[in-house]
Amino acid sequence: MVKTVRHKRFVFITSIFLAIAACILGKGASAQTSFTVASGNAYSWLVSQMAPSGLIISYQRGSIGYTYDEAVAVIAFSVQGDYTRARTILTTLQGLQSSTGAWDDAYYTKTLRGQDTNQEVGPNMWVSLAVATYEHFTGDHSFDAMAQKNIAWCLQFQQADGGINGGIASNGSLLTYASTEHNEDSYAVLSYFGDTTAAANVKSFLDNVAWNSTEGRFNTGRGDTSVHTDVNAWGVLALGASGTHDYATGLTYNQNCCESTQSNSRASVNGFDFDGDMNDVWLEGTGQNAEAFAVASDGTNWSKFLSQIILDQDSTGGVQYSMEGTNNGYFTMSTSNCVSSTGWLIIAAAQYNPFQP
Repeated sequence: MVKTVRHKRFVFITSIFLAIAACILGKGASAQTSFTVASGNAYSWLVSQMAPSGLIISYQRGSIGYTYDEAVAVIAFSVQGDYTRARTILTTLQGLQSSTGAWDDAYYTKTLRGQDTNQEVGPNMWVSLAVATYEHFTGDHSFDAMAQKNIAWCLQFQQADGGINGGIASNGSLLTYASTEHNEDSYAVLSYFGDTTAAANVKSFLDNVAWNSTEGRFNTGRGDTSVHTDVNAWGVLALGASGTHDYATGLTYNQNCCESTQSNSRASVNGFDFDGDMNDVWLEGTGQNAEAFAVASDGTNWSKFLSQIILDQDSTGGVQYSMEGTNNGYFTMSTSNCVSSTGWLIIAAAQYNPFQP
């Protein structure tokens, strides 16, 4: 009985001490501690997704590694200081790079066979972005040749308006669309690796073809005025908050047209939908927007949306791809924990901009 009373008294005194400490440190310090803990838990989940083959499995209990997700994982591991796993993924991708310099969009992580054999510019450029981040943190330039070979492959699709078209379909035909997000990726990669002429041409496409001056946002692509939140977030990450245009207005557009609150068995979360119908919360995209707010020096919205993502994080450290699993017009979004959402939590928590290593 005496031991129990002493224990309760200790807990009571400790609680008072922690409350006083929180007041002294302020809410900002408390929130940052929460973000650091959440980022560490997210890292642990990513580690659990590594396959023996050297790739990371994109979805919990899945078997596929999407090339974009491999790049996100390299960046997240690098941010966390786990350069061994970052290098492992890059080395595996180096072995998978085709003689042309390209990667398939996805691989089976057990056999390393192509699962989605489209070869699109966006996922390919993300591998080169991952190389840039790995180099930034480690000073190791051993993957430069791999990145340069891939850049040369991507640039064969650049058009007269400066935009880089989509790549090659699995049947060998050319993909003739020009995606804004692919070109935002490309601008960042070309700028980092010093191809200033090609980068300037891509920026001309982004500023003069993809930018929607009427609505203060980026269109989805050449001739495609549909609404997607990632192009506005990535526009700020690639080009900055302002420049030829006030790119940060795209973040305001996202808030006005795509911000949504949804509830599931985990939590009620306020974040961003994939598109403008506001019937889901896309956790990956919410992480991208959080980091874009940080780049735009909007710490309030950075903290707000990062905190919202953490509400969805489960006990394993993983974050769902989307809250409701709706169809976004391209595919039905998964409600499983995934590399992209969990990786972007780490990236946003660190306020690290992968488009400008």
